[in-house]
Amino acid sequence: MKQSVARMPGMPQILITFGLSISSLAVLLPASPAWAVAGGAGSFGAGATNAVLMAVTVATQFSVPTLTRHFSWAHVLPLGTILLGLPSLIQLISPALTNILLTSALRGVGFGIVTVCCSSAMSYLVPLEYRGRAVGLYGLAAAGSQMFFTPVAPWAIEVFGHRPVIAVGAIAALAAPFAFQLGRSVDRYLAQDQEGKPTISATPKTSTTTIIKRIWPALLTLTLVTSVGGAFMTFSTEIAPTATLATGGLLLLCLLATPTRLYGGSLTDRFGTRLLMTPVLGFVALGLVLLALMDGASSLSVLFFLLGASIMGFGYGFLQSVTMVRALSDAGGADATQRASVAWNSHFDIGTGLGALAIGALEQSTNFATAWVVAALILALCALGMGLRDARS
Repeated sequence: MKQSVARMPGMPQILITFGLSISSLAVLLPASPAWAVAGGAGSFGAGATNAVLMAVTVATQFSVPTLTRHFSWAHVLPLGTILLGLPSLIQLISPALTNILLTSALRGVGFGIVTVCCSSAMSYLVPLEYRGRAVGLYGLAAAGSQMFFTPVAPWAIEVFGHRPVIAVGAIAALAAPFAFQLGRSVDRYLAQDQEGKPTISATPKTSTTTIIKRIWPALLTLTLVTSVGGAFMTFSTEIAPTATLATGGLLLLCLLATPTRLYGGSLTDRFGTRLLMTPVLGFVALGLVLLALMDGASSLSVLFFLLGASIMGFGYGFLQSVTMVRALSDAGGADATQRASVAWNSHFDIGTGLGALAIGALEQSTNFATAWVVAALILALCALGMGLRDARS
């Protein structure tokens, strides 16, 4: 009988810990900036709340391997869930921008720990032949939580007020017992993995440069797809002729990204990652071309916009799972896995911010149509180059 991946040792704890953590993140992504505005901050101050969150997240991700090596997984991972959740209760005390920025920075430390530890734990505890399905479930836990909490947060603020919604951000702290169980499982795995092996001082570690050389196709693909996805989420209201159409485009992107994260991972168990990654990246480029063809509010333009958003949503979810499986598989031994996870998570965050910056700069000097065409050409050329490289190897 085929074994259920969701019930494999460690997977329930991974899914619960990550799902609750993403729920905390998703509800405050719109709520914290709105709380800052309510306290008198301008648009720059409101935007700085999430900018600080993501900057601290990326900075923390690079220190997680050192933290877990010195303090154990069973101590570090629960601390991450607590730091992500409990500062929400401090944030709701006052809408002063200083308070929001400080608590956002603390939450960034927690989120950086959780993202790296959960993805690394999955690669340690789940057998290789089941890893694609595990990554799919992992992506579903993230996308499902985000799809619900992020759109609901603005409505909930209007109905219940800011403080009750911000308090929901503390939900990540509820994951601490599950994170502790998961941390102990990984500590046991790593201890058993080292039995009978040479001491760490005698075992040469794979350098970070070598790991990046092995996994760069996955990192480049992830950065490209999160860049255009982040740009679309940032500028959808400016691209679409009406707010209703912008909402429809965002909803299509989220709805398609959720199941494709699940099935993208599952398909890698059957077909591998090289057969799937670059064709889908090229398909996303087609979606960008459709966005570039928009011209006003005609029926054809609306169709182009919705089709482009749908294609982007498909690739946005699908390639997140495929690139994670490929990065963890190509990294090499156990000593490289956690650093590959750090690289994957940091490139996801970097891509999300970079895309909005690049598309915004291109639009300012030209227009959105030109910006999408340039982005489509970059994606298509990268897909062709990496596809030919994979075919040769």
